[in-house]
Amino acid sequence: MLLLGAMFIHGYSWTNHWAASQAHTYSLHGRWDEAIPFWAWSIWPYLALNLLYPLTFFLCPTRSALRRHALAIALVQAACMLAFVCWPTGNVRVLLQPEGASGLLFAQLRAFEAPFNMAPSLHAAVLVVVWQTWRQSLQADAAAVRWLWNGACGLILVSTLTTWQHDLLDVLAGLLVGALALWITHCVPLPRGLPRA
Repeated sequence: MLLLGAMFIHGYSWTNHWAASQAHTYSLHGRWDEAIPFWAWSIWPYLALNLLYPLTFFLCPTRSALRRHALAIALVQAACMLAFVCWPTGNVRVLLQPEGASGLLFAQLRAFEAPFNMAPSLHAAVLVVVWQTWRQSLQADAAAVRWLWNGACGLILVSTLTTWQHDLLDVLAGLLVGALALWITHCVPLPRGLPRA
């Protein structure tokens, strides 16, 4: 968890500065994104993923499951950061600065990252892996809890758009990266030396 956290902090920061240093950045912003509103309060569910992410490592019931989860997170981060370097993207919107407690959270977020690294959305990709791990840990007969969890993840996903951190195609690309990472780590046999589930 600590190594992956360090990989995210340093890798994301470096690729963010790399994109900022480029003379030109790309964007997947479309006309449909103009219809997406800015909701300042949605920064709260957006940042909630930062709390759920480390807790996920403690939900894995076996060492094999933990290694698969860590591998999925590593694949997601590596794939997104490689894309950030090969195809630097930037936010084309004029970002709003709300007031109040939500505004403080936006200020802290933007102090860490400049408006780059848009596609694929690393936030959405990590959310897919976190969603699956928590979903598996919930009791099979706790349907209400599972629906609550799915709804919470849906809100986090929507918040990537309503905070204007990402555009729609960025999020869809991130979901695809997350799904591919889960497929690789759960359907493809692990290399020799790693325990099987």
